[in-house]
Amino acid sequence: IRTVLIDLIPLTAVRGGYGRFVIELDTEQNFVDITKRLLYIFGIANICVGVKVEQDVDAFCGAAENLLADRQFKTIKVDTRRPDKNFPLGSLVVNAKVGEYICKRFGVRANLSEPEETIFIEIVDGVAYVYRSKVKGAGGLPVGVSGNVVSLISAGFDSPVASWQMLKRGANVIFVHFHSMPYTSQNSVDQVRQLVEVLTRYQFNSTLHLVPFAEVQNEIVLQASQSLRVILYRRMMVRIAEAIAHREKAEALVSGEAVGQVASQTLRNIRVINEAATLPILRPLSGMDKEETMAAARQIGTYDISKEPYDDCCSFLAPRKPETWASLDEVNEAEKKFHVQSLVQMALEKTSSESFQYPQAEVKLKDPIDVAPM
Repeated sequence: IRTVLIDLIPLTAVRGGYGRFVIELDTEQNFVDITKRLLYIFGIANICVGVKVEQDVDAFCGAAENLLADRQFKTIKVDTRRPDKNFPLGSLVVNAKVGEYICKRFGVRANLSEPEETIFIEIVDGVAYVYRSKVKGAGGLPVGVSGNVVSLISAGFDSPVASWQMLKRGANVIFVHFHSMPYTSQNSVDQVRQLVEVLTRYQFNSTLHLVPFAEVQNEIVLQASQSLRVILYRRMMVRIAEAIAHREKAEALVSGEAVGQVASQTLRNIRVINEAATLPILRPLSGMDKEETMAAARQIGTYDISKEPYDDCCSFLAPRKPETWASLDEVNEAEKKFHVQSLVQMALEKTSSESFQYPQAEVKLKDPIDVAPM
């Protein structure tokens, strides 16, 4: 929270306790900007804007009256939480007293099941907070509590959404993008940078590894059957991404694959691709269809970037009829024709890395990754 609000409020304005964080403001000047940024923080269930008052029923009533002064309503509910058990009155008693005051003051009646307005009171740590609405937060788990993962990200719709799903489950996501420059345009790299900038809003610091993949593809094209190219491409990507994952101390890889969406994503082909990895490959979109994924992309802010045309490295030297039900034995036999580890090492040596920060939103080149022999 302090990181994302560093340019808006003093760090001392944020403090925690009783399962909540409190941000104290002198004015309402930055309220909208603060709320927008908090919506990007996973682990926050709700964002509530209210006033701090003394632990006194009259103070509760006065704050509630001010919050409701410009509202048109006929029914009311008061919802009190009392984590601070030093306050002598129970929650139900506070509800009744404040509710009675509001009903008399505004000429309304109580409705505990479907009220038009609700006043929330939280009695905590020697003070109380009174508010009338909640904004739903991002939910999920705070980024980082689940460890590191490496996401194979393209400029399309799927992998950014898959990355976002893992961010929501508390993973710190490190991005790896494979490109076929100079045989393809720079579009995919530029779009991936934009996508990582968007996703960095959710984890505040990101690393993007850019892997030149054309030479690996050329070797596969020279040595292997045309129908197996995509499977072999994917297996090499997995190996390279896994090497990066080990150096980043990541526990898993992440892919945007969905079962049956394209030829390489049949269950058999997914199994054959998995066999190239020793780390688990997480596929958050496995059961989603394209429409669901695109709706999620709109929600998280990646749709407008992903809809633009780009050159996918897997479309470079793509076969006319890709294998949809690959044989693992046949794939293993095909890989004997080229030196797998040498190709992995070559790709790692040519990989460049960039870092992204939010809210500064700047991109910095990083030192090359360690390419010591595996």
